[in-house]
Amino acid sequence: MTRSPTIAVDSSKAGLIVAAHGRRGILQTADGNRLPYLVRGRKLRVCCGDRVAYNITDSGDPALITAIEPRQNELQRLATHGVAAESVAANLSHLLVVLAPLPVPDFYLTDRYLCAARLMDARSALVWNKSDLAAGPADRLAVYEQLDYPVLAVSAATGEGVSGLRDWIGTGTAVLVGQSGVGKSSLMNALVPHVEVATAELSTSSQEGRHTTTAAVLHPLPDGGKLLDTPGVRDFVPAIPEQRMISRGFVEIDEFGRQCRFNDCSHLRETDCAVQDAVAGGDIDPGRYESYRRLMNLIRQADRGY
Repeated sequence: MTRSPTIAVDSSKAGLIVAAHGRRGILQTADGNRLPYLVRGRKLRVCCGDRVAYNITDSGDPALITAIEPRQNELQRLATHGVAAESVAANLSHLLVVLAPLPVPDFYLTDRYLCAARLMDARSALVWNKSDLAAGPADRLAVYEQLDYPVLAVSAATGEGVSGLRDWIGTGTAVLVGQSGVGKSSLMNALVPHVEVATAELSTSSQEGRHTTTAAVLHPLPDGGKLLDTPGVRDFVPAIPEQRMISRGFVEIDEFGRQCRFNDCSHLRETDCAVQDAVAGGDIDPGRYESYRRLMNLIRQADRGY
């Protein structure tokens, strides 16, 4: 529900960004009202999940966001051609990578999301959607289960596993990510009651109209959690400021890397590298190591401006 002239709003407490499109969107006040907003100043870049300070203007006008409270974390993707990194969401506690029988799972993309989640200190899991159509590749999914990543089999079509997915999110703030076509929208519809109606109301309130599908929206879950619906992202490379941080995003590489001879070992070509030895000895999955190697190259190329 958005503000009307008869509703008094206490702007002394931080608001929560629940819909964001460019410099417009919707914020939720501490007492549960929802207000359209505008961002004041060009330097502020808000995203869903942000807690913000704002001012109320004349009745009926959008609230003006004046500051962003410090973020607990943020999901950032690397931009290209010298553009600054883009913040996709803030203050996340859970990240769910959705996979399905088709399109063929891209585990390199999966590992990039899992790396970002670990660096954010957010819990992460794999969601095998459309499980009514085909079981997941047991050998590949077992690699993640051995690393203590939950693998949740669900079907948005039949409802199988949906309640368990809600339970895993609990009262946290989660985001669904993954390849196009894996059924994220169907899962969103299964997890969030009347999600299409809620999205339409937010779009109308923010006066975005036809831009609804390009807005990020934070939906409440029945049990107290929140689920972020983001615009489709064709590809994802996490924005990582330093290459040496990448190894921390891979739990097994981080563990074995502590045994390397050199503290600054990149785990690529150095001698006496415990990570390379673990790959050769079967203690680190070669596919996961290849994901690490590829991500190192992507970040290196970005640093060089390619």
